[in-house]
Amino acid sequence: MNTKGHLTNMKSLKQNSTFVFESSKTTAFASDAVPRTTQLILDNVRKSEMLNFDEQVTKAEIVWALTASQRGYSYNSCDELGDVFRTMFPDSKIAEQFSIQSKKMSYDMSHGLGPYFHRRLIEDLKRNEKFVLCFDEQINHQNNKQLDLLVKYWCHDKGLVVTRYYKSVLLGHAQANVLQNVIIDSFKTDGLDLKCLLMLGRDNPSVNISLENLIDQLMKKLGSCISSTGWHVENICTEIYSWFKRSPARKEDLVRVTNEYNDLVESTLLYFVITRGILLGKVIARVLTLWEALNEYFLVFLPSNQKVQIRDNDRYDPIKSNLTSSVAKIRLQFVLFLSDGDLLDLDFKLNEKQLNNTHIRIGEGARKLLTELTQQQREKFFEDVKKMYHGIAQYFKLNLPLKNSFLRDVQILHPLLQSVQTTDQINRIARAVPCLLNDSEIDRLRDEWLAYSIGDIDEKWSIKEQKKDSAGNNHIVYQRIDYYWNHIFAIITTDGRAKYPILAKLIKNILIIPHGNADVERGFSINENIVTENRSLLSESSINGLRSSYDAVKFAGRGSSHKVPVNKEMIQAVQKSSSLYKEELAKVKAAMERMENEKKERGNAEEINKQILKEDNYY
Repeated sequence: MNTKGHLTNMKSLKQNSTFVFESSKTTAFASDAVPRTTQLILDNVRKSEMLNFDEQVTKAEIVWALTASQRGYSYNSCDELGDVFRTMFPDSKIAEQFSIQSKKMSYDMSHGLGPYFHRRLIEDLKRNEKFVLCFDEQINHQNNKQLDLLVKYWCHDKGLVVTRYYKSVLLGHAQANVLQNVIIDSFKTDGLDLKCLLMLGRDNPSVNISLENLIDQLMKKLGSCISSTGWHVENICTEIYSWFKRSPARKEDLVRVTNEYNDLVESTLLYFVITRGILLGKVIARVLTLWEALNEYFLVFLPSNQKVQIRDNDRYDPIKSNLTSSVAKIRLQFVLFLSDGDLLDLDFKLNEKQLNNTHIRIGEGARKLLTELTQQQREKFFEDVKKMYHGIAQYFKLNLPLKNSFLRDVQILHPLLQSVQTTDQINRIARAVPCLLNDSEIDRLRDEWLAYSIGDIDEKWSIKEQKKDSAGNNHIVYQRIDYYWNHIFAIITTDGRAKYPILAKLIKNILIIPHGNADVERGFSINENIVTENRSLLSESSINGLRSSYDAVKFAGRGSSHKVPVNKEMIQAVQKSSSLYKEELAKVKAAMERMENEKKERGNAEEINKQILKEDNYY
């Protein structure tokens, strides 16, 4: 064929263009999109960067470095590697110039590839409103405590939630203030805003509480959440409690002023302590029950009958200020609304709540052996079984978020729960995430959710596969939840705008909430592969370079080092690594010389002082 179009296409192919198919499946998901016939076009934009010969050699060295980091090869294994390749490929000009030894491999990782991949990660992070920091520490083969930091965020390029390696820090002690300084300093160095930190991911909610409190205090100073309002509603409750604490006379005065509260005074005035089982919501509820009585007592009775006492009591003025405030009661009511009440008030040890022995599940093996026991032994056995079940129930009651309203609400993100009846839940979810949506966005969120709820959604976005097992039972394999929502976010209106911009902003930052620390734990296995017993001298920068490169192979190369895109920026980073390494060595050497000179000067000064003292003593 010699048509003009054919010749144009052949020219484009020779220029390293790629085929792109346009069809109704690849267009944006417009609600009123008209199906189009598939057409073949050539894209002249997405062609490979042209590399000169030196850059091609560096690219080959990069591919090997990534392979070595992924497979845990030692730096020494790279010695004479160029000779091996030249012997294997005698006709290759790239192999002829290929040169990478243990020392070069070291600074390529620590000062070239590692920093490059770290910069790319930071650029990706800064595209998001929020991210999650996951962390844990372990003792490595260097006998150092190694703190690993990972980040979980919505990746716009992949349209999925990803967990990426951030950095490692070698520590001596790992107290909360040390970990806090590491995190804050790392964020400052990388230009990450602490306000973007949605939460900390760790082993379980019962560990690293001190670190969480320290970070929380810093974020409050930044005004990053509702806790920074300075309401301190708990102080209202504790101040009132403290007034009557160990003072029967004051309690009697309150009862005398308001006789109708006689039966409630003793049970209503409770003290809130964060470490006790009494919830703040319960304390506030009881203060509100006595609100009118407390107003009568503090604002009428005391000023009329005990003027001198209240004038000399520092506790009175704060209580009076709160009771006369037009917003204090509203604040109490609001916090009471947010509180979730008591956790599982059900007493599972009550006799009427117990199953009879025949219905208690003990396993068929154990039940068959019951015939060998006497009646007394059987009763004792079931009594012990109940105690075991009670212990398990008590553990679940204390440790599981069984009445967490936020976790209940986020269930509506499941594709099968698409319903107009869940608009209140989506609004509660939006209010629960601090500093993400403003008031106008929350108002618009309701409309977007209603539109989503009545929309027609392609079943393929939520269901990956339907199959039957050998018994003929149907099984449904669902897509990842972020895969489903990424398709929802891609829907556009007739004028080309995103149909659910506010919904996308919210849900992307809900899906990054971690539900475990498995990613960090898997990182420990990677550490075992990288920092082996015979690599105990690896520096912190080398460990970071190796881990960042390993993460890049997994993220950008889908687990294969040769599939990682190598661009000119990466090549330049590797080519500059030698000079950066030498520059750092020069700085370290200069610092050591400066310290040595200061040490000598101090020694000379001490000698001079000793000589002066000797002369003074002589005269």
